[in-house]
Amino acid sequence: MSDGLPARRAALAALRAVDEDGAWSNTAVPAAVGDLTQARDRSLASHLAYDTLRFEGTLDWLLGHVLTRPVEDVEPSLRRILRLGALQLLRTEVPAHAAVATSVTLAGEAVPKGRAKGASGFVNGVLRALERQFRGTGPPWPDAATDPVDHLARTTAHPTWVVRDLLERFGRDRTESILLADDAPPGLTLRATGDRDALIAELTEAGVTATPGAAPAAVRAPGADPRRLPALAEGRAVPQDEASQRVVLAAGVTPGDRVLDLCAGPGGKTTYLATEVGPDGPPVTAIDLHPHRAEMICGAARRQGLTVDVRVGDAQDPPIAADDRFDVVLLDAPCTGLGVGRRRPEVRWRRTPDDARDLAELQARLLRAAADRVAPGGRLVYAVCTWTGAETVEVADAFDRDRPDLVAGAREQLLPDHDDTDGMFIAVWDRPGSDTGQ
Repeated sequence: MSDGLPARRAALAALRAVDEDGAWSNTAVPAAVGDLTQARDRSLASHLAYDTLRFEGTLDWLLGHVLTRPVEDVEPSLRRILRLGALQLLRTEVPAHAAVATSVTLAGEAVPKGRAKGASGFVNGVLRALERQFRGTGPPWPDAATDPVDHLARTTAHPTWVVRDLLERFGRDRTESILLADDAPPGLTLRATGDRDALIAELTEAGVTATPGAAPAAVRAPGADPRRLPALAEGRAVPQDEASQRVVLAAGVTPGDRVLDLCAGPGGKTTYLATEVGPDGPPVTAIDLHPHRAEMICGAARRQGLTVDVRVGDAQDPPIAADDRFDVVLLDAPCTGLGVGRRRPEVRWRRTPDDARDLAELQARLLRAAADRVAPGGRLVYAVCTWTGAETVEVADAFDRDRPDLVAGAREQLLPDHDDTDGMFIAVWDRPGSDTGQ
């Protein structure tokens, strides 16, 4: 039986990749745990890595109660071990002796031999002090009545600026509901590329619990490992959150439509759009600024047997003919990405209010450029996987004022508590006129 160290080493490797290499956890964690031979170790490592990233800010705040120096002054390798140990002490059923002992071992391994004893002693002292201080009483949370922002920030592990932004628009109870839902792992959602019932039957036969989602092609398979599903490798399904699927549904594509997908990588929406256009229609034109993301679109299309016209270029000045117009233009714009925090929990700690403001300016420019490509009778769809006011309603409202030539349609903010999806904002405009030909 494993002593738990392999799982913790794998979790620590994932934390290091996110922290030092800038990797996203949804790729770093599977890569780190993939070589573990025991399913129990893979599960533990994944849980510890994701939750340590998710609760990083609160863990640092709690560690600050027992450290004699600021958390940021602790060398990164030991800081990660302290966070991993603190998570086990304060948010899991792991026995305290196991959480401390394994952390001490990891500390000795993380530094040169000559410093191993000192590093192990430091980690041992901090974690034992943490366990003693909060045993039985729990953390000293800020008062909810007098300081609701800090209370929610600490108890749900979100930056104060994110909490404040939500409070201003949704109120206390709904904000707490959103933040708590954002802390819950999402499970796997698939989009069936063919017959959904057949896909559910295939998964069920393979021992996977699979049920229909709310979207017509969605399948919920919360406990499944996508790397072990033949349906994904063979193109019968793709991992795609229901929020992303609903963006495509909002576009209202009909067979034969000319479709332009801007900022299209990695291709989940592009291939769904192509499916809606149908095999007899023109290829979807997909544009992305980054060559590696453009190649991801090509790969997704190949796996699903679809033809897509993929081009590398800036969506503000797309590499298409100046007079080209489309029946549907989708702009899935670059954003803070806070809406995918359930699957990439570290995003909340990487973003700042300045990021939201700067990205909103870019989104406005991209949206104006996208609007110029909509044919008479066509539709423009704006989507961002976030919920900040600056990037969602403020961008859409400003566009309404700037572009009276388009008629505002449906507008929706999907959120993880009510919708059990990513936090996706979708806005639609239609251009008057019936001539959609070229």
